[in-house]
Amino acid sequence: MNKILTYLLLALPMGLVWMVLTNIISLESYLLGYFIGVLVLVLGIRDELLTFNVTKFPQRLIVFMIYSIFMVWQIIVAGWDVTLRIFGIRPIRAGIIAVNIQDVQGSEFISGASAHSITITPGEMVVEYDKDRNVMYVHCIDIEESQKTLDSDQSSRLQSLKRIIGS
Repeated sequence: MNKILTYLLLALPMGLVWMVLTNIISLESYLLGYFIGVLVLVLGIRDELLTFNVTKFPQRLIVFMIYSIFMVWQIIVAGWDVTLRIFGIRPIRAGIIAVNIQDVQGSEFISGASAHSITITPGEMVVEYDKDRNVMYVHCIDIEESQKTLDSDQSSRLQSLKRIIGS
């Protein structure tokens, strides 16, 4: 019974995401997104990823919203930076940086989510993931600027993802 309640609660924000993605703001759209969210959770979530505590759900939802807003801001700022580099206003100094994956307690899901967060940000892209060496290699449009922030950004990104997922 707890598993079913978990799926039903986790699908609540998925209904909102569905309305945003489809640009149809209505009760019917929300319910469709909610139903799809429940279906995805039932068919796609392995039990070991489901470390869900109902009492911590509001805190995790708040951290998820803050993280989402932060990611949208990062995408906007990085997109503007890439645009300036394309027009020659800023130099392109491309290169690859090894970023420590850090200890994510054996969770490939969290390190994978972190890699995707890096990749959706314009100007940086994970090109290789070496689990044995505990590093991922990130191609950067400006290696000098990225070296200053990638490790600290990775630490805060992993911390946020751990709080959201609950690992």
